[in-house]
Amino acid sequence: MFPFYACPPTTSRDGGSRALAISLSVSLLVLASGILWFIGVATSMTGGGVNWETARFVLTDTSFGAVALLRLGATIAAIGTLTLLVRGSSRKLELLLLAICAILLGSLAGVGHTQIEDSKARAVHTLADSLHLVGAGAWLGGLVGLLDLAVASFRGNQEAEPGACEAALRFSRMGYAAVAILVVSGLINSWFLVGSFTNLVTTTYGQLLLLKLVLFSAMAMFAGFNRFVVVPTLRQSGAADIKHGLRGLLINAVAEQSLGLATILIVSFLGVSEPAATS
Repeated sequence: MFPFYACPPTTSRDGGSRALAISLSVSLLVLASGILWFIGVATSMTGGGVNWETARFVLTDTSFGAVALLRLGATIAAIGTLTLLVRGSSRKLELLLLAICAILLGSLAGVGHTQIEDSKARAVHTLADSLHLVGAGAWLGGLVGLLDLAVASFRGNQEAEPGACEAALRFSRMGYAAVAILVVSGLINSWFLVGSFTNLVTTTYGQLLLLKLVLFSAMAMFAGFNRFVVVPTLRQSGAADIKHGLRGLLINAVAEQSLGLATILIVSFLGVSEPAATS
């Protein structure tokens, strides 16, 4: 989403090609990890090794298999789209890639704890979880683009400096929407998975969730500091002081991203832990 709301300038063809090459590598990692994930789940379902019959059963007779097929197709589509973008930029292909990424993120809500409920409750929980994932992706993914611009500016790229300042401001505005989505969807998810305030402190799931909330709060604090202190200072800095402002932007963005990656790690533990409401 970053190029669409931040509108960073294209500083060089090499820079754009580097970003696409990195994205292509990440997509291949998504494909490989998705295959390993499927093998792990199929093995746990059958209690034995994975063969063609086991794979066919999981793919055709389970909801996890349907989601795995969707994600496999989306990942292959992402790889193909990125390959075409490497050959030449296209706004339509960029929009297609954005939609594919949203599917990859949101489809994760189609498996796991959201499937505990039935009918309407399941639909509400799945929708909330999908929005939660997309909101987190927009925030953490945008930080990657912001860091790229900030590093280029800090290294003395004069063309990137105005783009970094403007992108930082627009990223902060997007952050309002992302945080709002995360808070609302997180509350809905907690309603289904935690059950009570007592469960929040007496169960392993609840304690992990509390740790996640602490990290999220710290991320929000860094984001607020960026928006109301670092960005205004950066925009008002003269040529001599721009390095100081960019250094502050870099430090805060790295801190946000580090906390975000730690949060993702906790979420991975939450995904394989028994919900507090049913423990």
